Amino acid sequence: MKIQLLTHEFPPFRGGIGTYASQLALAAHQIGHEVTVVAPDFGEELARKDQTDYPFAIERYRSSTYNYRKLAGLLWRAWNLSARPGFDLLHAVDPCYTMALAFVSHFKRVDFVATAYGTEILSLRTSKQARFLRTGDLFDRASAVYAISEFTKSLLESHCSRLEMTKVRITKLGVDPFWFKTGDDFSATKREYRIPEDHKVILTVARLDERKGHVTVLNAISMLSDHLKSKLTYIIVGSGSDAANAKRLHQLAATCGAKVLFAANVSDEDLRRLYACSDLYCMPGGFHPQKVEGFGLVYLEAAAQGLPSIGSRTGAVPEIVRHGETGLLIEPGNAMELTQHLTRLLTDSIYCRTLGKRAKEWARSFSWRRCAELTYGPAGNARGQARSVSIDR
Repeated sequence: MKIQLLTHEFPPFRGGIGTYASQLALAAHQIGHEVTVVAPDFGEELARKDQTDYPFAIERYRSSTYNYRKLAGLLWRAWNLSARPGFDLLHAVDPCYTMALAFVSHFKRVDFVATAYGTEILSLRTSKQARFLRTGDLFDRASAVYAISEFTKSLLESHCSRLEMTKVRITKLGVDPFWFKTGDDFSATKREYRIPEDHKVILTVARLDERKGHVTVLNAISMLSDHLKSKLTYIIVGSGSDAANAKRLHQLAATCGAKVLFAANVSDEDLRRLYACSDLYCMPGGFHPQKVEGFGLVYLEAAAQGLPSIGSRTGAVPEIVRHGETGLLIEPGNAMELTQHLTRLLTDSIYCRTLGKRAKEWARSFSWRRCAELTYGPAGNARGQARSVSIDR
């Protein structure tokens, strides 16, 4: 099957949708589909690098990530791409292309499929662009909708009244084998980051966004015993545009009583090394009226290195972190409950390692190959699994 994937996020841009687009395209190619990705160039000359890094075709256009000023160009591109001959399936990977193709479908027949993540479903209620373009429920004009979790499917059912739920399929994401590789020297990593050898290490990998729960972690750490804090390092990997929130995090870090390190622009190789030298992963996200955790792939990438996770009972996190089996969950924002969980994992190494071992086994059940097979079906199936097979789990 010849598949055309449209996205405004793709490497070298780093983000959840970019990871999904690149990994799904690669897995689809590996099972025999002919894949073409249409994505921005982010102001770089990427033709040679794309040929080296990817075995499938990539067509770049001059742009960066999407914003409202690029609406006219988005619609023009969607109109032209929807009319290209020779493709069996047109896949809107990100929400802006779903919106654009839904608009184009007002004027001509456009057969496309789309992926739903979560946050964009909530933003429809306040989106001026969606109202202006009369795209309604956004997903109702797609011939099939791929929800990345049961939670995302529930959002579609609650907020997209015109969408026929028989068109929705759950296609959970995968974990790149890269994250399972072992052999990284965690002692050398600790020396590089100036972490004392006898310190326990807690890691959070997330944008410095208020809803990701960094404040809850720092508040919980401040309530740990002095003994635990004296031998604890908390590493925060990520960056963000919210200067006020970043300032608050640095202030809390300076007074929480443990060693806190901030790192940004960390390569995947260095991030894997940080996972390897850590004892547990912690991202207890909070509630936000318009933003949700539609999946939680980072918990599984940490699990691939044998780390148990502490998350919160929000979004799709309970689908990814199994409470008491692969990690622990708290109520959003409950720092006291988090302190109790941290105390147990930091003092009971056998229990911590047991959860980590189970987490690694759990992570192995999520593969991008399976995601591609559920999304597109066998290579010989010209329409994939879009309409013929129910794949809910």
